[in-house]
Amino acid sequence: MTERLDWIEKAGIENMKVHHTCADTLAKEAATTLALLLVGMGGGMAYAAKAIDAHSWNWFAVGAAAFTIWLLALSWYLVTKCLMVEPIPQIYNEPKNLNDPPEDFDHMRECELLSLQKRIDDSAARNGRLASRLNLARRLAIASPAIFFIFSVAWLVIVRVFEVS
Repeated sequence: MTERLDWIEKAGIENMKVHHTCADTLAKEAATTLALLLVGMGGGMAYAAKAIDAHSWNWFAVGAAAFTIWLLALSWYLVTKCLMVEPIPQIYNEPKNLNDPPEDFDHMRECELLSLQKRIDDSAARNGRLASRLNLARRLAIASPAIFFIFSVAWLVIVRVFEVS
């Protein structure tokens, strides 16, 4: 029985380590995505600021402003939903939770394995939530040129409608 518990415990701990590595990878990927969004936002802001300074609102300036606001919203989403510090279950239990002298050691290990499984499940759920949020932010980032296009065309339509009237 002890050899079996050793094997199960080792596999569970390795599994938890993989979830922690995955959490680190997700955080790095979110930070990289944020850096790209900020670069795009900076470029859009530079052009929009130039248009504001020159009092020259044209279709391109409106598109650039909408693009910049879109990237700002995406950056906010990414920071608040993917990069804010969120607890992750620990790999090992605390000694105070493991020290129960009157209890049979093998029984304690079996109980700890159940606790380890709960931590594994919680870690997997946490990483799944973060991965889904990060994927959503990336999909929405791909729509950035569409936002530029939609607002640029809308500006052209509005200008034409009011010119004709």
